[in-house]
Amino acid sequence: MSSTTSTNYTVEWLGDEKSHCACCGNDSRRIWGLVHAPEGTVAAYWMHWTVGHVIDEGAKLDLVIGAWGDGTSPGDRYAVALVHRQQANGTPALMVVDADGYETLAGTALRRQEVIGTSLASSVFAITDAIYQQDDRFF
Repeated sequence: MSSTTSTNYTVEWLGDEKSHCACCGNDSRRIWGLVHAPEGTVAAYWMHWTVGHVIDEGAKLDLVIGAWGDGTSPGDRYAVALVHRQQANGTPALMVVDADGYETLAGTALRRQEVIGTSLASSVFAITDAIYQQDDRFF
């Protein structure tokens, strides 16, 4: 486990697993962790990708954002999904997509249009920036 501090958020690494893609046989990776603010945990995240296929297939980044800890429930949190694409020139690109899953952790899975163009979008991208800056297990 590792933890580092950024501007407003601290990212805590929790897990990392490797498997094989059933379609191509390449290694697949899944990593996860938590994002903390001074007032407490604000998000959990999971990222999954198949090695050698990030340019064409992308990687999935799932966030569960909201209140965590004693006295909270899935109704206090919502799921947001993003797809990471690694462009041919090496520049990463993120796109918000419809979330699904994580029912046991999040009361609501947000659709793309419920995130894009809202005040929530800036929080999502600030949390994502912290993850990208502090978790070097990606790719």
